[in-house]
Amino acid sequence: MTSTFSTIKPHLSPTHLALTSPPILPVKHWSQTSQETILISNDNNHSIQLPLAGGADNGQLVYFIESISLLKNKTSTTILKGGKIDFDEIILEIDQHKIAGYTLADVQLLIETLSINGKQIKLKTVRSGMHDFFSLLLLMFIRTIYIVLEGKLNII
Repeated sequence: MTSTFSTIKPHLSPTHLALTSPPILPVKHWSQTSQETILISNDNNHSIQLPLAGGADNGQLVYFIESISLLKNKTSTTILKGGKIDFDEIILEIDQHKIAGYTLADVQLLIETLSINGKQIKLKTVRSGMHDFFSLLLLMFIRTIYIVLEGKLNII
């Protein structure tokens, strides 16, 4: 009795695999996901006050401890361009000044100096990796619960 099925698997060349495989999308570097926001003080006689924390004196980059947006804004600051700054967003630059290594007091002094008398300032920020980390943890938790429940339902 002869079998009509071949037990030999066809071998594909690397060229064939490269042509038929879906393209690998380039991974964005965190610096490519930065955003620019232009802020101005609501009071022309005062400088911009921002809810910040961190700094080189704490071994951290300077980051926001509150969100600022056009709709929800508890500060005396108006956003002219950019729309929103999220909680935990890290400041990379203030008006072309790279602030990595600055203390919190240095950053606050720089913002105060640059924004005095109603002058606008431009911030370059990037989202903290903690958002992605916590999203991943939440997704893993939900998936685990789903698998556990699915396993229990199959038993019944």
